[in-house]
Amino acid sequence: MKHYPKLIIFFLALSCSIPLMAQQRPNIIVILADDLGYGDLGCYGQQLIQTPHLNAMAAAGMRFTDYYAGSTVCAPSRVTLLTGMHTGHCAIRGNFLTDEEEDPPLPDSALTIAELLKKAGYQTAIIGKWGLGGVTHGPQLQGFDYSFGYLDQIRAHDYYPPYLWENGHKVPLEGNQEGAKTTCSHTLFVQKTLSYLDSVRTEHPFFLYLPYTYPHGAYSVPVDPEYANKDWPQALKVYASMISTLDRNVQQILEALKKRGLDKNTLLLFASDNGANPAQARFFHSNGGLRGGKRDLYEGGIRSPLIAYWPGRIRGGQVSGHITASWDLFPTLCQLAGIRPPAACDGISFLPTLSGSKQPEHPYLYWEFYVYNYNWYKPGNKLPRNYLASKALRLGKWKAIQKYLPDGKPEATELYDLSRDSAEQKDLARNNPAIVHEANTLFGKASNPDPAYFPYAADSIAPLHIFNLHSAGDTKALLHFSQDRIPLISSHRGGPARGYPENCLTTFTHTLRHTWSLLEIDPHYTKDSAIILMHDPTLDRTSTGHGKISDHSLAEIRQLFLKDRMGEVTRYRIPTLDEALEWAKGKTILILDQKDVSAATRARIIRQHHAESNAMVMCYSFEDARTCYEIDPDIMMEVFIPDEQSLRKFDASGVPWKNVVAFVSHFPPKDPHIFQLIHEKGASCIMGSSRTLDKDYLAEKISKTQLDSGYQQLIRNGADLIEADLGSEAGDGIQPLQKLSGTKGKYLKISTSLK
Repeated sequence: MKHYPKLIIFFLALSCSIPLMAQQRPNIIVILADDLGYGDLGCYGQQLIQTPHLNAMAAAGMRFTDYYAGSTVCAPSRVTLLTGMHTGHCAIRGNFLTDEEEDPPLPDSALTIAELLKKAGYQTAIIGKWGLGGVTHGPQLQGFDYSFGYLDQIRAHDYYPPYLWENGHKVPLEGNQEGAKTTCSHTLFVQKTLSYLDSVRTEHPFFLYLPYTYPHGAYSVPVDPEYANKDWPQALKVYASMISTLDRNVQQILEALKKRGLDKNTLLLFASDNGANPAQARFFHSNGGLRGGKRDLYEGGIRSPLIAYWPGRIRGGQVSGHITASWDLFPTLCQLAGIRPPAACDGISFLPTLSGSKQPEHPYLYWEFYVYNYNWYKPGNKLPRNYLASKALRLGKWKAIQKYLPDGKPEATELYDLSRDSAEQKDLARNNPAIVHEANTLFGKASNPDPAYFPYAADSIAPLHIFNLHSAGDTKALLHFSQDRIPLISSHRGGPARGYPENCLTTFTHTLRHTWSLLEIDPHYTKDSAIILMHDPTLDRTSTGHGKISDHSLAEIRQLFLKDRMGEVTRYRIPTLDEALEWAKGKTILILDQKDVSAATRARIIRQHHAESNAMVMCYSFEDARTCYEIDPDIMMEVFIPDEQSLRKFDASGVPWKNVVAFVSHFPPKDPHIFQLIHEKGASCIMGSSRTLDKDYLAEKISKTQLDSGYQQLIRNGADLIEADLGSEAGDGIQPLQKLSGTKGKYLKISTSLK
């Protein structure tokens, strides 16, 4: 993209109607609504939702008709605003959940407008939704002196969260514990904003960034009286109420500025991060008659309101058709503060437009949008985890769209004349080959090579260690004793960790990224005879669930969220056994523990799913083993064989040793030679570590080095698999032994594409 940093005339030489002496550098407030459409305000044509204060602000300031959000979803849109780079150059190009199940962090190398303003002497604050990384990548590390709100964009969908974050510290909201909904986050944001304005030091200018979450769903806040009796669906009443509430909040901010005498030296900008959701847009015409909405790059997805208000500095009643985008805010604020923007900035300051001076124009605006498939790990899902969905260009009056299939193939470029067809109804590509050629050339060069998550490498959507098993015979060969077979982990309940609850598909995936691992799972019946995975027969390890699993239906249990090992509520729900068996194919081997589902039933379910290559039954008796073998001669079983006497009894059971992995003990066996005897039968041995090594490590009685040494010693003693509560830690501990064993087993491969 062509850059204009040298064309920007800095404030000391600026000849315009806005005086910008150093001691008069303005305060700056940027209010960013969430999912507010181009047509959701009265001053942009809205007929049903009342926004009198924003209408008045637009009438007293400048309203832009051709301002664009940075993207069609929230995370990349916020990055473009903060860094001054469009989505072809910035690090975040779509919404995404990393393997740590949080937003991908804004890189430390990214330079934000807050960092530049802070360095120039501004006080900086953010109140609202950050959405660009967790606590170790929060706003306090990206130039903000003060921060309050959500870190994670998914958690921001809940207006009654159990906690928020202030300056990097978790702040519990007492009224919202155990599912209670007393304290609305948006109400807190406005209170914090007014408190900040009441206490901010006036000897230095301030930059206040307010990425509020209204009117994004969930639509769970109270309805305004003016909409209560409308014959509308409840969600639409709430949506309208959110916008009207936001309108009143803007007026409260203006009154707070006036009260402290700050209004004449404060520029306030109001915009939205992307277009409205289609459901709201259809009813309220939220996107102003423009095509599309949130999640696509037609005008309805990216064109946004922009109101600039600065009493005495911006002449009121102006409507500007200047074509501008959110990455232009960066150089605009730099120019206001007397800062030179970095050379990598894609933006052009629109301060000349605000001041009535000659305005440099963009040769084009560019967007690219990556779709995140939130269901990528679910059974039967065929789409990639993350893929390029579309690109778009604005070239003067022309708008070009290039869509992509999930396999990366582009569709034909669409072309629209926005001067005559702002609704993008008539594709003129066939009649304008020269413009299409120019657009396609720009599509090919406007973007830097893909950053880490966009697109997410195809191989890395699968676990790091892949069990490439295609038949029951493959599984038997893998688990058959061999001198050169790689040591394995049997991760008990999936190896729960901070942020990852037990018996959860996401936890399983997380564990497999760290270790060669089988996964031991715990099936239970619900009240309506569905089988779910849960270690305990109770629901105490969930968000609000109590009592026994067997007293609740699957539908009721589906409403609960799991807690991690530290007791923190996660976003994950309890999976069914059916889901787990389908998920496991090509990834791992599931060991189905006893619990209240009989061995015979477990064997039949494995057979129904044709999952003999990816599941086995834990049998606590030889009778169970014989029953399972009679149901399915291809079934694999984990059988309790702790000593020589048990081995002799199993010999008489009639079950082939090739169908068996022997569980020896959680403690040193009384017959140390049992490993050798089992190996002579051609079977492998499992030793447990949960009651010894894992327990001592969690109690901080041994160090990580001692833990690793303990795992390695179990292998040297004769164990071929370790059943561990700490799946990831056990995988790390035996990794040196895995490397020594090599990859001679033809049924295993390592994906080497991960960073």
